[in-house]
Amino acid sequence: MARSKSTRKGAGKDVYSIVVDGETEVWYFQLLKQYESLKNVDIKPDLPKRKKLSELYDLVVENAAEFTKVIWVIDLDVIIKEDKERSGGGKPALQELKEYIDSLEQLDNVHVLINTPCLEYWYLLHLKQTSKYYSSFKDVSKQFKGTILEGYEKTEKYYKTKNIYLMLKPGLSVAIDNAKRLGEFDIESPETGKAEIYKIFELLNL
Repeated sequence: MARSKSTRKGAGKDVYSIVVDGETEVWYFQLLKQYESLKNVDIKPDLPKRKKLSELYDLVVENAAEFTKVIWVIDLDVIIKEDKERSGGGKPALQELKEYIDSLEQLDNVHVLINTPCLEYWYLLHLKQTSKYYSSFKDVSKQFKGTILEGYEKTEKYYKTKNIYLMLKPGLSVAIDNAKRLGEFDIESPETGKAEIYKIFELLNL
């Protein structure tokens, strides 16, 4: 998987790509980019549709040849959902993910960050320390009751009106510490709460 630096975007400066699989991640990173005044970050896909794991992997590899760093943010509940939607058998999505992660280790500018089960678990870590495993977004969202995220909605209107990034910003350092305590994602033991997204603040030099 050799790549040519001459093809990278933004010659003379670092340019990063964040690859996501859902709209909530796009809205969150758009707000982060706006608040932190980041001019060297792209968010791909810009208007995401439901993409297969293989398509996202191909996009990551493609972007690795063009960007200084590529950050692939994965919600594990999406992987689990893809397994359930498979027809006619086929390779389990977790096995497919492991093969992709192993392959991407050859590219020193690619970073794979996994949230278990979803982005909202990262939000929860802004509010409290927990290592509990939640199998779905629904279970995580129940923990928002009585907090600043009560009434949380997965809509662009909610994200932009509330400015969810700024709303959670005061708890960011706490969330990072809480996420670090959870350790690294282990694909052999996927049913553990993780929020590797915290690493993005180091990768973006924030």
